Amino acid sequence: MPSVTHPFDPETLYEMNKDGNIRVSKGKKFGIFTTEGRHITGEIREADPQLCVWVGNNPDLEQQLARDDRFTERHGFREK
Repeated sequence: MPSVTHPFDPETLYEMNKDGNIRVSKGKKFGIFTTEGRHITGEIREADPQLCVWVGNNPDLEQQLARDDRFTERHGFREK
């Protein structure tokens, strides 16, 4: 799952959870946020909305390849 530490607070980790929300953790405290940075639950109630958007919109490599038309046969790509 995508994750990143906050550039101004390296102890704070932003990571996507299995539900598609962003889990923000710092030490033993955490909060769950939407990909727009809106608080859902948890002790941490504030998050950087830009990092929530970035982590939430950063698909893994398989998803990127599946959506990239350059890697599909319908556009004439075939292995040589």
